[in-house]
Amino acid sequence: MVINIKKEFINIIAECQKEYDKNLKNNKIMFITEENNKINKEEVFFGKRNFYHLTGIRAFNNTGSELSPSNFYYLLSRGRIDRLNIERKDNTTDLKLQVLPQLMKIDRTANMIGNYFTTNLFLQTEKVAGNINSCMGFVKDKKMNIYVPNTALNLDLRSITSTRNKIVAILKKNINDKLYKNITYLKVQYEIKDILKNPEVNKNINLKEIYSKDKLINKKIFNFYQNISK
Repeated sequence: MVINIKKEFINIIAECQKEYDKNLKNNKIMFITEENNKINKEEVFFGKRNFYHLTGIRAFNNTGSELSPSNFYYLLSRGRIDRLNIERKDNTTDLKLQVLPQLMKIDRTANMIGNYFTTNLFLQTEKVAGNINSCMGFVKDKKMNIYVPNTALNLDLRSITSTRNKIVAILKKNINDKLYKNITYLKVQYEIKDILKNPEVNKNINLKEIYSKDKLINKKIFNFYQNISK
């Protein structure tokens, strides 16, 4: 499917920005994984300037200079990106925009994370999180010492990773919060205690205030509190 750049690009990106703003911006996400009964974690951060790299477009001001990621985010949020001043970055832009809406919910939908590996020399990313339908690529921000998103991929994660682990839980927190307490995803057959086996995971979670917007996870949180109070 080829998206009409004149009409649909901005609409898709603007709607995704609203979701990014509400769901991911200025948040850290901790993917908790298990491999061979070993629990581990990987953290990523979503800044407002990272959104631009997910869209697969290039945007310009009226003088022809490309917008910075921060300026793009600011102008987009105010409806001031002219559709005549954007272009496809490459031939994958349409594919990126097809999956971008669902990737705005990556804190609830990712079930695998792995190390990126492919013969595509034009795509530079390091970690990939997602599922068999779509995934997001991450690179290490050296100043912050944490992974940040740099691409959206309309691909099966298994086809572009050399090694990968199953995600058994996902937690989210604002950048200013010290500990995680919002559980956004917990694998069906897992309980809260199952993700606390690793001290590095355990010490990053506020066990006294954990919660979830998911009713099924909240039942497991209630059971967890009941058990530790005995």
